[in-house]
Amino acid sequence: MEQSVYRAIIRYLKKHYPKERKQIVSRAKELLPKLRANAPELGGKENALASNLNMFLLFLAFYEASDRRMAEDALDEIIADLYERFKFLGGIMNVNRPGFLKLFRKYLYRSYQKYADKVESKRSKGEWLETWGMIVNPNKTDEGFAFTLVGCPLAEYARKYGYEKLMPHICALDHSYAKIIHSKLLRTHTVATGSDSCDYWYVPDESETAKNFRGKIV
Repeated sequence: MEQSVYRAIIRYLKKHYPKERKQIVSRAKELLPKLRANAPELGGKENALASNLNMFLLFLAFYEASDRRMAEDALDEIIADLYERFKFLGGIMNVNRPGFLKLFRKYLYRSYQKYADKVESKRSKGEWLETWGMIVNPNKTDEGFAFTLVGCPLAEYARKYGYEKLMPHICALDHSYAKIIHSKLLRTHTVATGSDSCDYWYVPDESETAKNFRGKIV
């Protein structure tokens, strides 16, 4: 996914900063190691969620390399570009189909629980202390699929180094993912908006729950 994000950034640069593209790319490559040096150690490839931080730092490198011109609007456009590139997957991944949803949920919950157990094991050894904690299906719902992420190294990094205004746009990527699989993400709180966790409840976008939900979605 990191390569997909990188290519989307390059497409954005070609469109908006064609004459400066090479200089911005060069400067971003110089800045990225410095941004990574300030980031928490999440376990590298062993941590299934660590790539989220890598993608965040990648964008920050280009944000800084462009003298902060690639800001909120750029993020929105890049995420929209990624959605257009991957929406074809919706032809296969449609959670409105009960059979697909059942299999998909089973696969996700097994993967998520494996991650949650690994985090618990690592933390018992004093490792992975700054990664996301995870609670699988916290409300024991049978509709869609749900999980909670406890803490967020992206939000903490943004808060520490002055990137808070970008976080709502980073978090919007989750809603694009929901659209790809024909679902709606009912998320009422995030670490970026002041909570200690982010709730995720994906429901089929044709469901009554999706159509009638009246809470505030973030």
